[in-house]
Amino acid sequence: MTPKVGITVIVIILTSFLMCQSDVPNRAELERQKFVQDSIAQAEEAARLLAEERRKEEEAWVNKQLQKMDKEARLGQLFMVGAYPPKGGSDEKKILEAIDKHKIGGIIFFRGHEDRIAALTNKYQERSEMPLMMAMDAEWGTNMRVSASVKFPRQLLMGAIQNNALIYDFGAAVAAECKAMGIHVNFAPVVDVNNNPANPVIGDRSFGENRENVTAKSFQYIKGLQDNGVMACAKHFPGHGDTDVDSHKDLPVIPHNMQRLDSVELYPFKNLAQHGVQSVMVAHLHIPALDSTPNLPITLSKPAVTGLLKEKLGFKGLIFTDALNMKGVTKHYKDGETDLKALLAGNDILLVTQDIPNAKKRIYAAIKEGLITWEEIDSRVRKILHAKYKLGLHSYKPVNAKNVVNRLNVQANKALKQEMVSQALTLVDHAAIFPLGKQRIACISVGTSRNETAFTKELSRYGIKHHHFAKNNVSNNRIKQLAKKDIVIVAVHNIGKNAKNNFGIASGIQKAVRTISSKTKVLVVVFGTPYALKNFPTAQGAVVAFNDEILTQQLAARGIAGALPFRGRLPVSASTKFQYGMGKDTEVQKMMYASSPESVGLDASILSKIDRIAAEMIREKAAPGCQVLVAKDGKIAFHRTYGYYDYQKKKRVTLENIYDLASVTKVAATTISIMRLVDEGKLDINQPMSLYLPELRGTNKSRMTIKEVLLHQAGLKPWIPFYVKTLDDNKKPIMGRYYSDKPSKDYSIRVAENLYFAQSKVDSVIWQRIYNQDLRSRKNYKYSDLGFYLFAKLIKKVSGKNIDDYANETFYRPMGLTTMMFNPLKKGVPRDLIIPTEDDQYFRYQRIQGDVHDMGAAMINGVSGHAGLFSNARDLAAIFQMLINGGEYGGKRYLKEATVKQFTAKYSNQSRRGLGFDRKEESDKPRTSINVAYQASNLTFGHQGFTGIGAWGDPENKIVYLFLSNRTLPSGENMTLIRKDIRSRMQEVVYESILREAISSDE
Repeated sequence: MTPKVGITVIVIILTSFLMCQSDVPNRAELERQKFVQDSIAQAEEAARLLAEERRKEEEAWVNKQLQKMDKEARLGQLFMVGAYPPKGGSDEKKILEAIDKHKIGGIIFFRGHEDRIAALTNKYQERSEMPLMMAMDAEWGTNMRVSASVKFPRQLLMGAIQNNALIYDFGAAVAAECKAMGIHVNFAPVVDVNNNPANPVIGDRSFGENRENVTAKSFQYIKGLQDNGVMACAKHFPGHGDTDVDSHKDLPVIPHNMQRLDSVELYPFKNLAQHGVQSVMVAHLHIPALDSTPNLPITLSKPAVTGLLKEKLGFKGLIFTDALNMKGVTKHYKDGETDLKALLAGNDILLVTQDIPNAKKRIYAAIKEGLITWEEIDSRVRKILHAKYKLGLHSYKPVNAKNVVNRLNVQANKALKQEMVSQALTLVDHAAIFPLGKQRIACISVGTSRNETAFTKELSRYGIKHHHFAKNNVSNNRIKQLAKKDIVIVAVHNIGKNAKNNFGIASGIQKAVRTISSKTKVLVVVFGTPYALKNFPTAQGAVVAFNDEILTQQLAARGIAGALPFRGRLPVSASTKFQYGMGKDTEVQKMMYASSPESVGLDASILSKIDRIAAEMIREKAAPGCQVLVAKDGKIAFHRTYGYYDYQKKKRVTLENIYDLASVTKVAATTISIMRLVDEGKLDINQPMSLYLPELRGTNKSRMTIKEVLLHQAGLKPWIPFYVKTLDDNKKPIMGRYYSDKPSKDYSIRVAENLYFAQSKVDSVIWQRIYNQDLRSRKNYKYSDLGFYLFAKLIKKVSGKNIDDYANETFYRPMGLTTMMFNPLKKGVPRDLIIPTEDDQYFRYQRIQGDVHDMGAAMINGVSGHAGLFSNARDLAAIFQMLINGGEYGGKRYLKEATVKQFTAKYSNQSRRGLGFDRKEESDKPRTSINVAYQASNLTFGHQGFTGIGAWGDPENKIVYLFLSNRTLPSGENMTLIRKDIRSRMQEVVYESILREAISSDE
């Protein structure tokens, strides 16, 4: 615990104590206040002493290292050379010589293989007497230099994201990538305010044109890096955004006066310098307002580096030059001379020096001439050593250089990337194009010679199937054909970055869009820079997707089809019609929404009775909150949320929250997967499970059929409390033998936060106990989870895929169900988006939020046939709508109609159940609900979940009713929801609201 955190804890505890004693007489209150003040003072003093002790340790280490170094070594610390691993032995030899002979302080790695870079950082560190500072340009992640890592989006896309917490998460992910290869410094972020569309070098590397947006996002990126042990570097001081010259090729000139520079270009640097950025990179720019010396790059200017950055802005961190091999500096200055001038200007580290011997020679001469002193050099060296200490180089350890890709190309980063792209997609709608509804829509993809793209393929999944393609021109006949549609989507691919040639957009395409938009609505989809929108001034709307990657195309298609919300804002202005900050939020429309309940034959005023039942539910603490969805005739007629995450009532439930579906997993994942395998002829439910699962042969379960298990008539016991065996006498998890508080190869199964189950124990604790469990004496109906554990194994055996992957690839992904998944935390879903299920006081001893509630499912990695599925109501509705539709959804058949009828029908006289599905329990008493509304038809099927879930489909009345809650919070022993029959009572209201005749129609 840090001193600051420790003080905060003490303050909270003591303040809480005082609040609890508010009725104490005034004198006692004063005494307690003094006690609090004294305690805080003592804590602050303790923290000060601890910080002082650590400062002394750091200072002692720095002094020790400095005393070890001769003059050559001290000068060497100022140099960071470039490493190019693909060049092989020649480059390695050059670096080793720089380490041995010149005692360099650091290395910047350019493109190379991840394992090779990691191995080289180890090798070079071992060779160097002084720990080396390793760096990399990883602006959009290490993929900028290493192809194996996740290719995160560039900063301009991030500039469109409203949720800046994602930028922090990105910074943290990049830090982990850097550390996996032994990299300590990331030369990022680019904090330049890009207000020149013709900028050839910054462009999409910037967060955009607005100084506040650039600063806020830069801060989050920096914090994400530095909180996770990697130094960030704000570049390119004092601002490279307003130039049309690339400093790699020439010396750009920034003509603005000091007032303009101070208000725009310097704004991010001023703020970040005061808020913890650990380093700054100085650009090769000529800015007469800062230094009028002809052709002098700011990198070499003392008034700019020392006078402005260090003195006026008060920056105390490390200062790097930009690479000294760039034309912006070499055009007018020679090797060696540039290094000296950069050092005299006030820079600390000379980046990619081209001639170290010559540079050192000139520095020695300058010392002799009195241009710089050893004291000044030593102060720079001290600053560098302090930075190395803070980066952990005082206790350096080699990195694991084998299979680094496994630590770079991780699923969490893929999920984060997808979330970032999703949140950045920006819709500008000037003509109420959205929602699309049932309008006649066609799509033409331009700038590509392909006859199918990821974008058109994804659109087709949502029923937008009229596609055309054109490279540079659109024929008159095609224009006439498109003009007959209500909406024409123009997807623009292969967009360039050069404003001078209209970003590579052919004049024929621009002309076609002008013509079509004069006759009907045009939605331009820009798969590239938003500046390209200037070429489409007549388009009624636009979607900016920022890049042309397959993932981006898919997500853009989902947004247009209503399967993903638009949330982005334009980070730059392209024209007066498409300006900074524009953007329209949309709601997910995975299933069509009815224009009103009445339009699908439901009475809205009667449906509002659900509000009162929900209020009663919360008041009686049956559940703290819920989502309720009612669909009729394939359209969502009622979709509301009630209450909060918990009874503290701090965070309201939203439509986007996802719930642990508990046993609804049995139908929404397992049963529909079995149905699909039956359709494909890969599974016969009349056969014994042992035919597909050899491990059951020779056990007492060898003869039970798949059908018997689906009907819960296989003689299986209801459940086994597997977790109990793994607890000690105090009913706490046995650490070491079964669990660890940290994940590892041996303890890889996350059952909760900081609790990981041993992979080696799964078979003995779970599977062998199921195989060896006694059967009941009779094969009458008895609800059991155990067979559905085995179904997960069966599905994998038959399909070759885990049940989560199979269900996702077969149903969820094609249907656009973005929240329906197992293990949402592992897939990058923010914990705060997931509704908590229980304050576990018997096994995991913590609040369960994001991890599966079911104990057994948690112990097999959160994926099982009986539990583990998460979703929001909207996605779950799509599954039940597909079943009501006889296996079809969005124009695609997922299951045969006959199979749906077979599995959802009543199958046995012993119970009400179908195959896998629960069904309506018929009652002899009129107007009596047992498990569903009494008015529901006898064809009604579905399931309930232990956490407080109810999911039902009525094919006769064409109604889907969903109730998602967390009645198990704080305790699963709370049965008020069941006792008060909340779920069925709400469902009764739905049937009560059915009108005898629909007064209007959406058709």
